[in-house]
Amino acid sequence: MSDQPIHHHDVISLRDRHTATGTLDVAVFHEDAIIRCGLQTLLHSVSAVARVHALDEPHHLTEILTRYRPDILVLPASFEAAPLQDALDLARSIGVKVVLTLPTAARECLQRVGRLNVDGFLLESGLTEESLTHAVQAVACGEVPVPPSLVRELMSDATAGARRNRGPQLTPREEAALTLLVHGMSNKQIAHRLGISENGAKRHVSNVLAKLNCPNRTVAAVIAVKDGLIAAPVPSAVL
Repeated sequence: MSDQPIHHHDVISLRDRHTATGTLDVAVFHEDAIIRCGLQTLLHSVSAVARVHALDEPHHLTEILTRYRPDILVLPASFEAAPLQDALDLARSIGVKVVLTLPTAARECLQRVGRLNVDGFLLESGLTEESLTHAVQAVACGEVPVPPSLVRELMSDATAGARRNRGPQLTPREEAALTLLVHGMSNKQIAHRLGISENGAKRHVSNVLAKLNCPNRTVAAVIAVKDGLIAAPVPSAVL
């Protein structure tokens, strides 16, 4: 097929254009062939996804990102730190949203990825078509998918002891926006819940990110729960 990059290890799988109902272009890299093939198969079952690029070599990432500019890039948190950061920087510079897959919700894993500039997380264990469908649709809509078990781990950290330094003070509106952000809501949903304009919601979220010194919504949500800035959400409410 003429529009595929020429790689002897690269696997590019396209859904039949005549039956595809989705519009999203998703690229997946994982060094584990079983996990990569599993993600590829599940993504083909997601109605919102039209095309999947499944990469078995990390050095193909740059070409896929720059040539195809997928809507979403799925990467493993286990990826080496420097190449992972390079991929994140490139994806961010061209507007590609990034979802990290976590081997576990253990504290040491969260500490490694907690401050990375990504748009959501998935747990590799127990991944289903339903959970992947939700994550893809949530990221595409500007929401933040966070597995419930990850939230439970953050809740245990938040309740382990009182926060010594409460950090910058948030206004009541900013605190309300942060609470809704932790629940994975988009700016539009936050605006609806608070009865304000979407621009107003964006302003509150931007203020929160600035005050918490967080690069994105995902990091702000993680820090807010972990540091006890807001009441921890009910795990089942955070998807």
